Order: sequence, then structure tokens, then C-alpha cells
Amino acid sequence: MTFGQRIKQYIEYKGVSVRSFEIKSALKNGAIHRVIKNGSSLHGLSITSIAIHWKDLNMNWLMKGEGNMLVRPRSIHAETTAYARKTEIFNAVSLYQDALQRADTLIEQQKQTIHLLKEIIKNQLQHSGNNELDG
Repeated sequence: MTFGQRIKQYIEYKGVSVRSFEIKSALKNGAIHRVIKNGSSLHGLSITSIAIHWKDLNMNWLMKGEGNMLVRPRSIHAETTAYARKTEIFNAVSLYQDALQRADTLIEQQKQTIHLLKEIIKNQLQHSGNNELDG
């Protein structure tokens, strides 16, 4: 999901128009419309203004697509949840590292196969060239 798609989703969730969102965020007319339609970006001051005026919007989600759309108030279980999330991320990173290592191994094997096939083709071409000369 793109930045524009995420901001559109939040605006729809809030039940406001794009223009109302721009006005409350102190943004120029059409700024958010261009982000949604054309994928254009916002400068830092606009992002800061959105963060100030829409306090329940998770800026990490808006900018990177990570986490939940809404900021949840910290609860008694927040630390446990944060630890569980870190563990989940660590496990995902480990899986990606394993997959990368397997991909690197496969690439090396394929390079060796390509090298051997090139040698076979080279030898066959040399051999067929010698047969033409003999004929």
C-alpha cells in the first residue's frame, strides 16, 4: 500500500472529505488530492502538521506502512505487546536471512552450472569445427 493509499484509508476511516482533512491539517488546497491521485509526496512541514492535528494517526504506519493505522493508548500490556512484536520482527528477519542465504547458495550453484555449460558448448564447437576440417 502506498503513502497515498494509506492517507486515503485514514481519511475514509475518519469520515471526512479530503478538503476537510487538508483544512484541519493546515495544508494547501489540493495537496492531499495530488498525493492520492498522482502519488506525489509531501514535504516535512506538511507531515508534521498532519501529525499535530491528527493525534490518533500512527505516523509510522502512514510513512512506512508499519504497525496499525491508529495509535493506541499505552496499556498495562503495552510492554508485553512490544516485546512480542520485537520477537515477531526478529523471527521474520531470521526467516528472511535464511531465505537470502539459500538464494545466495542457489545463485552460486547456477553460476557453476552456467560455467560448465559454457565449457561444454565451447568443446562441442571446437570438436564440430575439427570435424568440418577433417571432412
